[in-house]
Amino acid sequence: MEMKRITHFRRKFQAFDRYINHQLFLIVLMVVFVLPPAVCAQKVPDGYAIGERFEGFDTPKEISPKVFSKANRIGKGRTIYKHMCIYCHGADGNGGGKATAYLFPWPRDFRSGIFKYRSTPSGSLPLDKDIYRTIKNGVPGTAMPAWVDSLTDEEIWSVIEYIKTFSGRFKIDKPKLPIVIGSPPNTNEEILKKGQNLFSASQCNQCHGTDLKGDGPLADDLFDIWEHRAFVYDLTDPNNFKGGFDIKSIYLSLTSGIDGTPMKDYTGLSDADRWALSAFVESKVKKENYKKAKYEDTLAVTRVENEISIDPKDSLWKDIPSKVVHLLPLNSRKRPIVRVKFQGVINEEAIAFHLEWEDETPNKSSSRHEDFKDAVAIEFALGDVVLHEHGHNEPFFGMGNRGKVVNIWQWRADWQQDIETKEELEYATEDMDMDGMIFGGEVNPIDSINPFREQPVEEMNAEGFGTLTPQPLTKQNVEGKGIWEDGKWKVTFYRPLDSLNKWDIKFDRKVPILVAFAIWDGEYRDIDGRKTVAMWQKLFLPETDVSK
Repeated sequence: MEMKRITHFRRKFQAFDRYINHQLFLIVLMVVFVLPPAVCAQKVPDGYAIGERFEGFDTPKEISPKVFSKANRIGKGRTIYKHMCIYCHGADGNGGGKATAYLFPWPRDFRSGIFKYRSTPSGSLPLDKDIYRTIKNGVPGTAMPAWVDSLTDEEIWSVIEYIKTFSGRFKIDKPKLPIVIGSPPNTNEEILKKGQNLFSASQCNQCHGTDLKGDGPLADDLFDIWEHRAFVYDLTDPNNFKGGFDIKSIYLSLTSGIDGTPMKDYTGLSDADRWALSAFVESKVKKENYKKAKYEDTLAVTRVENEISIDPKDSLWKDIPSKVVHLLPLNSRKRPIVRVKFQGVINEEAIAFHLEWEDETPNKSSSRHEDFKDAVAIEFALGDVVLHEHGHNEPFFGMGNRGKVVNIWQWRADWQQDIETKEELEYATEDMDMDGMIFGGEVNPIDSINPFREQPVEEMNAEGFGTLTPQPLTKQNVEGKGIWEDGKWKVTFYRPLDSLNKWDIKFDRKVPILVAFAIWDGEYRDIDGRKTVAMWQKLFLPETDVSK
């Protein structure tokens, strides 16, 4: 009897044990496969939770476990920073990289831990997601590009971790709670009138001007805490807003302020007043002027059978697919040229590119030192580099870098005008010694500019700042022509497929060619490094492997 009882309890215990093990197994399965990573024992970057969505952008859906080690994140971030960020922000994060001399406003100095664009109150450190948003979306109106197409989410979070090592603030301080943005009131005439009065009463017009175009009486006398001149943007232009031009984004800027700049926070105003002021500013934004274009895109060259003309108005271009590429103003200005339309064609003998951009005023002459010309350039990366692959082996899009040469074709409006003027003079004075008759035997000033120039295009090479070198005259192999009409420049570049120089771009490759653009606007006294530029684009030839 006792033995039966023991056997009975043993069986019950074994059944219970199997039940417990089964439940534990289910729990393990749920932890591993069901619960989100944030619930697991892995740590995520401060201010960020996987799967969380923030206004204005999407957070990464997945991060490799290897980056959750802080050392790994910092190491990976250092590698990316040295390839992408060091040229502007400097090796030690002081904002004094090699490109800084060409930029206005200057790049951010990370050492003080002061960040302009945050969702936290004035004086606070930013949240990691604030830095993430700036890196991913860029800072419109400045040279800070949107890296959304260039860096993976894993790489962006790693760069954030590395950037934070430049300032001791991140070791001893933590960001304050983010600003809570409620629901804006319905905009009506009463609120807009109130906002307009607050705009004047709060002296916003002293910097931004009564028309919000950035020409207030103090606009030219403002400096930031780094003793750099501050630029006041045109608030009617939606392309100038750093965090968005909707009413909520404007409210956040008014509430947080832009630390380090003369733009203070307006927490001294009531919440209702800040909403009214935000509504007034938003009502002045000309949203129809928003010019959207991708920082990085895929461009294509179309194969044609007929002869290619360098005439920018040739009917050939009417049926060729086009893409619009975004440009970055290296120097802030009221109306920067921020978009250029690209087209490309190729036949058995030659290749040609057609560029078009808006420019209210043609600047064709630079014969006087106070004159500045319009110009455009195409830049090609040499070698079989693939954009953002193999550890980011592409050259720096701003003039290349040591050991990574770029090939540049530049067209200048003043050179074309000189050539056309010379041709007109030669035609009008055929069989006449005009040098002797008009210039008293002196050299004709048209010839003295460059007696050998026959094309308004020059081929050059560079491998970093200060290395720009024209190719020998006997190796120049690119033709070009530009036409300005109806407020637009149209420029065609033409080159035979056979190259003359080992430093020329070759158009027989199976991988995409990396191409970038630059535009000089004479109206803004652009010259040398003062210009607007595009990042690398992938250029696909008809035979290019589209899987690359």
